[in-house]
Amino acid sequence: MLREFWEALPVGKENAATYTKLCDDWNMNKRKVRQTLHALSLYDSGDDYVLIRSSSGKGFYKTDDVETIKAFKRECTNKAKSNFAPLKKINRVLAGAEDMQLTFNNNLKSARLAKGLTQAEAVLQVIKYDNTLDVSMLSKYENGVAVPTPYQLLLLARIYGCKPLELVDYQTLFPID
Repeated sequence: MLREFWEALPVGKENAATYTKLCDDWNMNKRKVRQTLHALSLYDSGDDYVLIRSSSGKGFYKTDDVETIKAFKRECTNKAKSNFAPLKKINRVLAGAEDMQLTFNNNLKSARLAKGLTQAEAVLQVIKYDNTLDVSMLSKYENGVAVPTPYQLLLLARIYGCKPLELVDYQTLFPID
């Protein structure tokens, strides 16, 4: 089903489609189009096209132009960093509200979702280098139940396109007076 929508996406910025056009073309309401576009942004048909969901209002299109894809990657990375920015303070405030128990605050799930990966997809990339990680363990890491090894943290950071210290709050894990 996604393949049909993928094939129906316009190619090139000059052919970008608006929400309204996609609603009409796909006979869906805006919410359903938004969900479909999200699914398409995660979809890999095996071709070299990337779905561009531009925040500059130009619409939606797919492209294989490397420079356009790099610019879109920078835009996505900047959005992710902006979304992560308040988490340090949020984690500190929430940690202070807990029972003075040591907690492991992290952005692992947020970073993975910002990269558009499922837990299984992230694990498949990590196990190329460290076969001790599985989906269950990644879930425990994301929920603060367990702590990844420094090596796993480094691998996850590489996959998510960030620095390891952007993924975890070590001050909460190791409080300094």
